[in-house]
Amino acid sequence: MRDLGKGATPFTGHSLQKRIVILVATGILFMLLVLGVSSFMAVNESVGRSLEERLILAQTTASHMEQLLDQNLSRLDAVTFSEGVDLEDANLEPEKRELHEAYLDTIFTNGVYLLDHDGKVLWTEPYQQQWIGADMSNLAHVRDALQTGIPRFSDVFTVGASGLRVVAGVAPVKDRYGSITGLVMGFIDLTGSSLRRTIGPLGLGETGYVEVIDSHGVVLVSSRPELVLTDSDHKDVMANLIQARRATVGACHGCHSAAQDQGKTTEVMAFAPLIGVTWGVAVRQSEAEALAPANRLQQRFIIFGVLLFMAGVVMTWGIARSLVRPLKVLTNAARKIEGGNLSDPIPPLGNDEIGQLGQSLETMRLKLKESLERIEGWNKELEKNVSERTRELEYSRTVRGELLDKVITAQEEERRRIARELHDDTSQALATLAMAMDTAAAGPSGDGTQWKEKLAGMKALVVNALDGVHQMIFDLRPSVLDDLGLMPTLRWYAEKRLQASGARVRLEVSGKEKRLPTRMETAIFRAVQEAITNIARHAEAENVLISVEFGDSSMFIEVEDDGKGFDPEQLTKTRNTQVKGLGLLGMKERIELLHGSLSIRSEPGGGTTLSIRVPITTEELPHG
Repeated sequence: MRDLGKGATPFTGHSLQKRIVILVATGILFMLLVLGVSSFMAVNESVGRSLEERLILAQTTASHMEQLLDQNLSRLDAVTFSEGVDLEDANLEPEKRELHEAYLDTIFTNGVYLLDHDGKVLWTEPYQQQWIGADMSNLAHVRDALQTGIPRFSDVFTVGASGLRVVAGVAPVKDRYGSITGLVMGFIDLTGSSLRRTIGPLGLGETGYVEVIDSHGVVLVSSRPELVLTDSDHKDVMANLIQARRATVGACHGCHSAAQDQGKTTEVMAFAPLIGVTWGVAVRQSEAEALAPANRLQQRFIIFGVLLFMAGVVMTWGIARSLVRPLKVLTNAARKIEGGNLSDPIPPLGNDEIGQLGQSLETMRLKLKESLERIEGWNKELEKNVSERTRELEYSRTVRGELLDKVITAQEEERRRIARELHDDTSQALATLAMAMDTAAAGPSGDGTQWKEKLAGMKALVVNALDGVHQMIFDLRPSVLDDLGLMPTLRWYAEKRLQASGARVRLEVSGKEKRLPTRMETAIFRAVQEAITNIARHAEAENVLISVEFGDSSMFIEVEDDGKGFDPEQLTKTRNTQVKGLGLLGMKERIELLHGSLSIRSEPGGGTTLSIRVPITTEELPHG
């Protein structure tokens, strides 16, 4: 490599391009053009020709096989049109005669059978007493022919107690009106030579052979007799090709080779289906023998390719000497930049293409370093602002929650204190006054009647006041909430408050009911109490449904009425929150302190639904 130090002549762009064109184009491109184009075209053409020849052979064999089957099936069908053949009369002599001739003229070496319209055997040729009266209706091809009236060949099936495996051809027998009155059926012995003669010698070398398979992949005929009545390799693929009526050719990996001692190998298989029968013909040969010409041609090209590749390596060595060193410098510089090191400068590498690339990379390094420094300053400022704002929000949220918690706690404590004082003082005083009035009314007086009437009126006032005090006590803190729990309190309060206004109340509870911490039960009761109070005051509802669902980790309450409803958005916009807005806000704040959620759905004339969901905890919640 040239010295790029002081006094050296730097490389120019033209010199670098000239070296690339001379060395790389003369070596690598020449090798690829000559070796690649000629070898692949020749090999592919040879392989394609070999595969096409085998596909034509398979199609020819399939056509010959189908012609033979059609001839024999037509001979069975001709029995129907023979003179005197009529299964509805009592004379079977014409049928016996025709069966004998059909047996002699066809490939049905295992006999020809005459069946009635129920699938029972009437006669066999040659005569076999054990088959007379046998029911063949359980065979699929027999049922299909009796139903459709179409002659056909079957797949392999087993007949008789001997377990003989055969294929059958069936042709319907019809009367003069075209109705099916029976069947003529012939059995072909697959171990015989009647079908094997149709495939004949094919001249496929030492490993080539032909086999005919049915739609289940069973070999019916093969030039290798030992494969007859065995499952063919890749039988599922062949069965699908038969159903699709599609011819194909390709490699069959892991199939049996023609030579018995080779075991499993790769074969070339050409497959062609029969059109009128659900069979197919496969021409198979080991891949090594079938593609031997193409393989020899490929070997020659590999030898020449290796020689050309070695020549290309020698020429590429000259390119590496002039390119690898400066590229290593650029690669190391790029790795440093990737690792975050933007301090080390990139040394100058000349004025050619690589040198210009190095100068561009150095410029990019400087600009990237400057940009990262600015971004780092912005990030620090942003983190500082976000941190300050987060502390402010957290402080505001904490103060608000603690304040609201303390307000609600103080409110409950005050209500409990007032309730206790009213119960201990006012309620007892009023009761004592009522008893004193009863005593005074029973004593003597000047005008007893008038005095009794006054005392009775005073007693009524006192009783009313006492009832009001009791109601006040319950509104401030219902004792049943502490004694019996949340559900009995909700049921009692809803019935007492809403039935007085003419509304029908229904309370539904699902899940396993349980006692909750005191503060949680109080908050939930106050929220539902506010909802019931709003219904009684404003909703004008006829029906109210309170649904309570106890889950494993949460509790869901829904209060639904069919009252006149309201617009929740309009309520939140109003400035007068003394009646409704403040109550709904208080309900929401209570539930949020329990880490729950509260939502209201309502519309004018459409009723109102209040939904509350709170997580269930078995521990007493802390007070603020």
